[in-house]
Amino acid sequence: MCMDYYGASDEFTFILETSNLIFVFIFTLEAVLKLLGLGVTYYFYIDWNKFDFAVVIMSLLSLGDTSSFNLTALRIIRVARLLRMIKSSKELQALLKTLYLAMNNILIVATLFMLIIFTYAVAGMTLFGEIDRGEMINIENLNFKSFYLSINVLIRSATGESWN
Repeated sequence: MCMDYYGASDEFTFILETSNLIFVFIFTLEAVLKLLGLGVTYYFYIDWNKFDFAVVIMSLLSLGDTSSFNLTALRIIRVARLLRMIKSSKELQALLKTLYLAMNNILIVATLFMLIIFTYAVAGMTLFGEIDRGEMINIENLNFKSFYLSINVLIRSATGESWN
């Protein structure tokens, strides 16, 4: 359900597990009723039904024994059922079409951004790579000692993350 977190109370965890079981039951019941009503061949002829069936199978797998492999990540796939709203909303279709047409320009801007970050990372390594930890630089991962750390510092500063 994408709502669990570390340190959650037992009551909250119980509510999440119970609602997970209820939703898995509803999705499974929907798939079974559609299979019985439409028949197997026509049910699997429709692409959305194939998608729903795959979501139901993944949901049932996520209920299984999680000692060998953590299958709770498969619950995220159920959120993809919201994609069904696309076919019923013309405005959402127009929005996604606009986003699709803008992807080329977004890719160009992202490439330019990464080129700038790369250039400044190399310049930062050259200019500030030899500065030792001290009074001004007291965080181990906040320096220009390596290319990875340089990229990390520049992206953190560009996005404003962890600079409070």
